[in-house]
Amino acid sequence: MLDAVHAMTFSAILCGIIWATALGFAAGNYACSLVHRLPRGRLILDKKPYCGSCGTALQVRDLFPVFSALMLRHRCRYCGVKYPVSHTWTELLVGLLYVLAYLQYNFSEQFLLITLVGIFLITLAAIEANERIVMGRIMLCVLVFGALYRTLQDHTIYDFFNGGLVAMIIGAAIWRKKIKMEGHVYILPKIAQLLTIGGVCVGLKGMPLFLILYAIFYAADWLIRKLFRSSNPPLMTVSFGLAVILPVLYPKLEMLLTLAR
Repeated sequence: MLDAVHAMTFSAILCGIIWATALGFAAGNYACSLVHRLPRGRLILDKKPYCGSCGTALQVRDLFPVFSALMLRHRCRYCGVKYPVSHTWTELLVGLLYVLAYLQYNFSEQFLLITLVGIFLITLAAIEANERIVMGRIMLCVLVFGALYRTLQDHTIYDFFNGGLVAMIIGAAIWRKKIKMEGHVYILPKIAQLLTIGGVCVGLKGMPLFLILYAIFYAADWLIRKLFRSSNPPLMTVSFGLAVILPVLYPKLEMLLTLAR
């Protein structure tokens, strides 16, 4: 967990954590715009930040990540309408992601690609939580940056290609009855598409751990909802995101699985 900073002084590590937190909160604040605008077909830069209810342009004091939301109790300053708590969770989770990535990789190329993958994973989950849809455009972003990360780590394209191919075959076999044909192209269901993207991100060697984590987190989500008698189905993107980001952040998890065998 501290691979990149174990030889650094405490003051240097603390400065890095503060800087990573600030960057993460800022990136999380931007991700909240994606969460609100993309499902509604709006462009990211077509308008300055605004309230999704009354349309009032937000001022600087309204845009401080986490702190503004807490001070306003998740309500618009101008119309008083509540906005989703998931916005604050998005900012907090992206901030945490940046800190963990810094401690593991410092401010390196791996740090950049992992945080980009993580931002889109969190955005994907937040959109599903709010709108009950899994957006293909966000999935594509995860796929692209996951493939770049895998290539950087493995110095070859074969591992991510083979991982994605094997995952796609597994997904097609499990959910073959849900495969649809559009034009002359067969389209996998969303959950099989997620499985394929996960295979690209973790590579062929990381597939066993990814599948185990995916199953564990999905089962845990289902069980929690049963215990609390929630009528909503489990969010596939939450368990998927955790199953992808943990092996990517901590490659040594694969070694633990090997030892367990």
